[in-house]
Amino acid sequence: MKASTVVFLLVPLAASVDAALADNVKAQVEGMKASGKPEVFAVENGIYTCTSCQPEIKIKANGESQTVAGSSDYNEMVVRVLNPHSIEIVQQLNHKNRAFWGYNVSADGKTLTVSYDDYSTGKEAKGGYTATRVGAAPAGALPVSGSWKIEQINDGKAASAARAH
Repeated sequence: MKASTVVFLLVPLAASVDAALADNVKAQVEGMKASGKPEVFAVENGIYTCTSCQPEIKIKANGESQTVAGSSDYNEMVVRVLNPHSIEIVQQLNHKNRAFWGYNVSADGKTLTVSYDDYSTGKEAKGGYTATRVGAAPAGALPVSGSWKIEQINDGKAASAARAH
């Protein structure tokens, strides 16, 4: 095989790797939608649980950074309750913010609007999605909790992501 052929074969591979890294959060969201599996989380009695997350997450929803294990993308999370219908989540890797997520449920409790800012590559990428409730919140959990099926992904031009400080 000639050297030029090897370079020709490697360039598309490098480009696809760069594209995957450039939209890390976007790729995760698209993967969730494609799987057809709902996003399942709850905030109850000051505890945030995400049973659809890989690995599953169970941490305090007190606005403080907490260690989480099992992900190469983040090793700390902050969950802040803004009100019963809104929470924000910050994912951090080694104390550096990688992604901000804002979750807001509609007044009727049927639609979840999620926005994000992704800083995992050093460049900000914004986006979001809307989801439809497919499972009720556990008894006693905040209304933003429940099982949610992603319906529409937004490219970020109209999305306004929540920011934690």
